[in-house]
Parts: sequence; C-alpha cells; structure tokens
Amino acid sequence: MKYLFYLLVSFLFVQNLYANNPISSPTFDDILKSIIGNDKYIFDDKNIILEVPAFADNPIQVPIFADAKQIQNAKQMILFADLNPIPIIVDMKLTSLLPLISLNIKVAQETPLRVLVLDDKNVWHIASKNIKSFGGGCSVASVSSSGTDFAKLLGKTKANVFLNDGVYRIKSSIFHPMETGLVFGNSEFYINKINVLADDKNIAQLSTYSAISENPRFIFETKTKANNYKIEFLDIDGNKFFVETK
Repeated sequence: MKYLFYLLVSFLFVQNLYANNPISSPTFDDILKSIIGNDKYIFDDKNIILEVPAFADNPIQVPIFADAKQIQNAKQMILFADLNPIPIIVDMKLTSLLPLISLNIKVAQETPLRVLVLDDKNVWHIASKNIKSFGGGCSVASVSSSGTDFAKLLGKTKANVFLNDGVYRIKSSIFHPMETGLVFGNSEFYINKINVLADDKNIAQLSTYSAISENPRFIFETKTKANNYKIEFLDIDGNKFFVETK
C-alpha cells in the first residue's frame, strides 16, 4: 500500500512538472514536439537564468542571455521563440562548451522565449521568459547588406577571450546580414553553422538560424584551457570565415 502511495505521489509530481508551463502559447507544443520528439522534459526556471529586455523597442536587435551552468554536464542547449516565423534561434552541441550564450535576435511580435537544456540523464530542462515588443523584426531587410561597403566588410570578424575564476569567456562578432528571406526581393542569406575550437580541438558545434540579428555578436564560456581559441562561421552560400583569439 505504501508503495502505491509513493508511486501515486511521484506520478502527480511528474505530471505537475509537465503541466506547469509558465507562459502558454498556441505554437509551443508543436514546436517542442518537432525538436525533442517524445523525450522527457520539465519546466525549470530555477536552474536556468534567462534575461530579456523589459520591452524590446528595437525588434531587429533584441539582446538575450541564457545561463544554465547549474545543470551539470549539460549536453545540448537550444533556444527558440514561440511566435517567430523562424522559431529556432540556435542549437548548441556542448562538447566542452558550458551551457551559456549571449546574442541578439529578431522578434516578429511579442513572444515567449524558451531555453531547452539536455542534462546527462537525457531530460530536457525548459526555461521561459516573455519578450514584449511591437515586433516586425523578422520582416525587415538587413541594413548592412544595402551599404556600399558590404562586399568589403562581409565576414569581418573579431574575438577576445577573458579568464575569470577558471572559466574562459569568449566574445566574438562577425559582419553578416543574416537575411531571413521573408522580405520580398531579398533571398535567405545567413550563418547556419558555427564551430568553436580550442587549440584546433572542436569543443562545440552550433546550428544557427536567421532569427539571429545581423552582424551577430556572441558570448560563450568554457573551462577548456587553450593557447588559442578559434571560431569558424559557415553560411548557406558556402562561405567560410574564421577568427582566432591569439
């Protein structure tokens, strides 16, 4: 009888975790299903720090920050915006990279932002924040692609690394229009892959999408010590750009 009682309590607890979506939206379930299938998940705003502006008055440059370092041995980190026409923002395979990222994104309208983090027990942790905005950021042509110096600046990169308490913080940026293809007359043109290397050893692979703002800037963190960190950027036109920190 005691076993049945504990089983019932555990079942109700798990059901409550699954049902406790802090921000409901009409697209969340379908997007989540398309990403993780039938994998187990819990809503976990306790172990994931997610920061967004109080109001995104510039919908083509919305700064976001996600930190899930409290989840030990995280294997993968995915960000998506429920109500964006291009919902997935970035998918990070965390070989030796910590589950942390900072970047700017576009929003089409007010939308929930989600961070999914896969732990070493193959359970997804989900954090949520609502981005308030008038929107329109996904249907605006890139400013950089219309400039006269576009060809000269395309792929121009910068990178720096900073050490703090045993953690190496890598900051990088690249000049790229990150066109969504949603504007009439403008084709898709965006960075779709990023590799992060430490002394030529790959420590992370990222799939990126055009929901990321033009001329993107990234912050990553790792505990892997290296003499040189290198970031490779690949776009859908077959261009390859890289930057080194040394």
